[in-house]
Amino acid sequence: TNYNQMEIPPTEEFSHFTHRHPLIKISDILDEEDQVICSGCEHDLSSGPAYTCTKLNCNFILHDSCFDLPRQIKHKSHPKHALSLRFFPPYNDGEFTCDACGNSGHAFTFHCDKCKFDLHVECASLPEIEEREDHQHPLTLCYNSSNLFIGKEVEVDVMCYVCKNGVGKSCWFYCCLACKCGAHLDCVSTQEIQVLDI
Repeated sequence: TNYNQMEIPPTEEFSHFTHRHPLIKISDILDEEDQVICSGCEHDLSSGPAYTCTKLNCNFILHDSCFDLPRQIKHKSHPKHALSLRFFPPYNDGEFTCDACGNSGHAFTFHCDKCKFDLHVECASLPEIEEREDHQHPLTLCYNSSNLFIGKEVEVDVMCYVCKNGVGKSCWFYCCLACKCGAHLDCVSTQEIQVLDI
């Protein structure tokens, strides 16, 4: 029996279509004091498994979930066309604006070439229903403000009654039709929702 091979198993290398170098899987980020940013979603990699580049001077690293993203999705917000995973924005300035949250991005996007429609990878996977302890009804993900509160096919300015700011006519938000309230995507996950007086 060769004990050297049993004691130190070879490190398995992985390939990912978004990166030219081989990747290895690590079980945890090694130094918690350094801020490590995922090359896919641009969010912190604080703990958990990740895939990192094997090349010494390459800082490419992906969350486990970003490594496993599908190359194409169908999304209810854009039913006409499938969205393809692009590993960099397909625009000359190297930036895209997410059609869900309105924020910019510089890395992975689910993109429609025909419509110039883009979603952050985390926005594409938002739950359609949010249950919250501080609200009696489920909150539904809404892709626009048409026909929600006034019963007509017009867009209305929906105010977030958590932060008191408008959500924007083209931005997604969570709403409760029973209570006639709306909230930003971020506000739903952080603060209480207040009821709209109409």
